[in-house]
Amino acid sequence: MSAGTPSEFVRVGMVGAGRIARVHANAYRAVARGAIVAVTDPIEAASASLSAEYGYRVVPTFADMLADPEIDAVLLATPNSMHAEQTVAALKAGKHVFCQKPISLTLPEADTVVAAAAKSDRVIQFGFMLRFTPPLPALQRRIASGELGPLIAAQAAVFGWEPSSEWFYEPKNGGGVILDTLVHFGDLVLWLFGPAEHVHTEGGAYKLAGAKKFDSPDNAIVTVKHRSGVVSSMYVTWTAGHGNFRFDVYGNEGHAGVDLVKSQALEVHLTPRAGEPDGWQYPDLVWDYGYAGEQQYFVDRILGRVDGTTAATAEEARAALALMLAAQESLDSHAIVELP
Repeated sequence: MSAGTPSEFVRVGMVGAGRIARVHANAYRAVARGAIVAVTDPIEAASASLSAEYGYRVVPTFADMLADPEIDAVLLATPNSMHAEQTVAALKAGKHVFCQKPISLTLPEADTVVAAAAKSDRVIQFGFMLRFTPPLPALQRRIASGELGPLIAAQAAVFGWEPSSEWFYEPKNGGGVILDTLVHFGDLVLWLFGPAEHVHTEGGAYKLAGAKKFDSPDNAIVTVKHRSGVVSSMYVTWTAGHGNFRFDVYGNEGHAGVDLVKSQALEVHLTPRAGEPDGWQYPDLVWDYGYAGEQQYFVDRILGRVDGTTAATAEEARAALALMLAAQESLDSHAIVELP
């Protein structure tokens, strides 16, 4: 904690004011013992808009944010290509860091983050909210307990939203649907099934103009053979429009399935009303609980209230990136790619 900071409250500075920043801003409405108090963005209008909506103080630049003694931690909601440099700078400035996934877009950059994290006593956490989204923590415990028996296979369909900016498609900034969106499941399957042995990918730019412009995928199927013997197959798309995912795990003694497309924890049916949505609705576990859960965990790690073992380490974030880079390489080379 920063000098003079109340011992049971964490003051967070938001870096970036785009779509994902608003997701985290909404999440913090449900977080205890911490709050976002300031925002900075190179686009002044974006900072001003977020400030007006949520009551944040506007800080002119990222450097000003790092120098601000009233900020204990930074939340990096910036383009993927900026993550590594900003994370290292924030750790060196003595700030705790929550960084959106992925850790970076290259392994050398990821290595700089791993090294900086090893030298720092600050908390560093990455935006793998699935580790905090019910019922996935329970699924992880069931798998770890051996309840399903020796595992055989897993299947996932991951439905991301169409990108809101062109940088998502650019290989050097966003990386396309595999690096930007499937990295969530890259971390998840490594968490559940262990390290990858090899990976094979098929897919391409099927629909979206940005994907076609930068020759980056908007749909892909990634198949991973884990060293444990499990084969996990993941379909990822930016064009289906469903939102969320379906996930099935098969073992010798059981099967577990999670459907966050249609079968959320609560079902609501509303009769038609003028100007209001009607019909069946499924309040969303990822958006309503996953993001808030990971931010509450981040705050509580800083305050020493949790042990931090649920969150991905920098090394694990690097491993998720390495798997996704191998998946992209497989797509580009039309070959199976071995993992070291």
